[in-house]
Amino acid sequence: MKTDKSQITKEIILEKTLQLVDQNEGIKNVTLRDIAKKVGCAHTNLYNYFGSLSEILWEALGQVLIKMINYSRHNLTFKDDPEKDYYVLLSNFIDFSLDHIGLYKLLRMESIGGEPSSEVMNIVTNARKKFDKNILEAARGKLSEERASFVSDVFFAYLHGEISLWINKRRLRVSKEDTKAKILSNLKQLFQELVIRK
Repeated sequence: MKTDKSQITKEIILEKTLQLVDQNEGIKNVTLRDIAKKVGCAHTNLYNYFGSLSEILWEALGQVLIKMINYSRHNLTFKDDPEKDYYVLLSNFIDFSLDHIGLYKLLRMESIGGEPSSEVMNIVTNARKKFDKNILEAARGKLSEERASFVSDVFFAYLHGEISLWINKRRLRVSKEDTKAKILSNLKQLFQELVIRK
């Protein structure tokens, strides 16, 4: 079914791209023609909004990061017990990653040609700043900004390693629930070692 050209927007193209990436569990086999078919237009119409498939994928990556942040921060206040809220944030982050393998792969694992736009780079930079800020709040004044950035690096490296092993079926634990419990337990221990007992 063809979509009226006036109803096609960048947002719709990105939304349909993310649906395809999630369904395909990655960007492999996601083409301009596939996206156009999902949008309901000819693939040449996509060039009215984006210069290439890579440009669409970079913009989609920015949208994944926004979705992940919003999902992770849902119902958090960081007021009563910032450390507990921080663990909830991490739990939500893990849920999003394990429930949306394709989106996680786009965000952290797959190579995209070209270069990200300045808007996408701003999204990435701001996401990292928010994560560092969450660590600072959870640490209740026990960390410098530099140390919080270091802790972020360690957390992201650990998270990415564990999630990648699970996605690629390199873990003996295949249950999503067991994997999440192990990751969260280890992150709590890391937080204690890197922040509380510093």
